[in-house]
Amino acid sequence: MEIFEKLGLGWFEILFHVVNLVILVVALYFLLYKPIKKLIANHRAKLAAVVEENARLNEEANESKHRYEQMLAEVKEEAAQVIADATEKTQKKSEETLAAAREQAKAIVETAKREAEAETRRIEQANRDKVADMAIMMAEKILAREVGKEDNKKIIDECLKEWE
Repeated sequence: MEIFEKLGLGWFEILFHVVNLVILVVALYFLLYKPIKKLIANHRAKLAAVVEENARLNEEANESKHRYEQMLAEVKEEAAQVIADATEKTQKKSEETLAAAREQAKAIVETAKREAEAETRRIEQANRDKVADMAIMMAEKILAREVGKEDNKKIIDECLKEWE
């Protein structure tokens, strides 16, 4: 207390400064601390809302990614099925075309065989007719006169030359 007296302060002045200090602390509490505390609480609430929104958006993004991957898998599966169907149809069509071509070739070969056989029979018949005509002609010449060995050979050679 001696210190206060040396400074020229009495009880009344010390009490006055203590009351002023209390008033200043209370005023600062209401004017600064409460608004700043309220401001900090608001910022925390906004930050919590942003964190919550961020979590929600991440969840939505993950769901969208999952749906996208699922759709992509379905599209790939569908594309594979379409390719398999197209391949199967193409294979079937080529087999049908090949079978039709074989049938057509078989028919052409059969037709060619029949025509060749008919042509062979016609040529054989024509040759038989020629041989028969030649034999008749030779017989007529031989019967028309009497012939010797040389004449007979000469007639046969002439007939063969005509036949060739």
